[in-house]
Amino acid sequence: MNKGVFFALVYFSLLVAVVVVMFMLLWPFLSSMAWAGVIALAMYPLYRWFLRHSRGRENLAAALATTTVMLIIVVPLVVVAILFISQATQVLVTLQKLTAEGHIPGREEILQNPYVVHLIQKYPSLAELDFTPILLGAMNTVSSIVVGASKVLVLNVLTGLFKLFLMVAILFFAFRDGHKIAVAFWDIVPFKESDKVILEGTVRRVVHAVLYGVVLTFIIQGILGGIGFAIVGIPSPVFFGAVMIICAFIPVVGTAIVWVPACLWLLVEGYPGKALILALWGVCIISSIDNFVRPYFISTRSNIPLLVILLGVLGGLASMGFLGIIVGPLLFTVSLELFRVYREEISPTLKKPIGEQEEPAESP
Repeated sequence: MNKGVFFALVYFSLLVAVVVVMFMLLWPFLSSMAWAGVIALAMYPLYRWFLRHSRGRENLAAALATTTVMLIIVVPLVVVAILFISQATQVLVTLQKLTAEGHIPGREEILQNPYVVHLIQKYPSLAELDFTPILLGAMNTVSSIVVGASKVLVLNVLTGLFKLFLMVAILFFAFRDGHKIAVAFWDIVPFKESDKVILEGTVRRVVHAVLYGVVLTFIIQGILGGIGFAIVGIPSPVFFGAVMIICAFIPVVGTAIVWVPACLWLLVEGYPGKALILALWGVCIISSIDNFVRPYFISTRSNIPLLVILLGVLGGLASMGFLGIIVGPLLFTVSLELFRVYREEISPTLKKPIGEQEEPAESP
């Protein structure tokens, strides 16, 4: 074997081994590092603004940008988490109390409704139907799920706080040294400069599209849902607003899973005016915002198909958890770009869009 080839193989094997060992050492902190990188990429114009106004002092600009992110994102997130836990506890206690007493909320109001009374009088067999055992079983199941989730949440609070503070610490260095790290990374990528520019732009556009077009849209929907619940007087609006943020990831139905039953509950409780207000708020405000904000950030500004982003978000969420919301569409879109680069390398004529390629000259 050629000596140069032998040493190249040895060097490559050692490099792979070092990368694997580093990956194993950093595995517990990968989520914090990934979120710090994503936030730094999304908020990099803010860092550049501070850098310009601090006369090029990188440490000061990174510290100011990190502090701003904490005030805008981290602090409100912690406050909402505290309110959510408090209101979730109230919901759980109420649900367990009703289950223990065998009381189903709204049952008496439904039976006393004039339309229901008339329907039972017209069809007496309906009075023999008793859904109480089924409904109590469902309430008990929901209560058990909430209790289990609460235990997991309590156990993971300290871990979550540690990862949160670690992310903030990494964010400082991501702001300060992120550009240098990115340049070093793209230097070792074995692609042409034009392809590197396209891939780098794709990564940047996907991160912005997902953060603003998906995550921000769903957060706005949850906030608007909580405001709507507070307006009509439904208890624990922060809890239900947070639930709506989670349900917004479900295709087609989304936040309607939460506010539609709330409208029915208000109607059954004898508040048709409040039910109408919440229904109009849900249709015209909560659900409609999704039709304006998301397409604007995803399709108009990023030039990335909405379907690609949504498939990546749902697939990443199912396979990798909350971090998959970013990683999923990023891997999906970068894979498509890599396929395009490979296709152009093996077929240079495909560099032009179909329909613009030069037709072969006719033989005489």
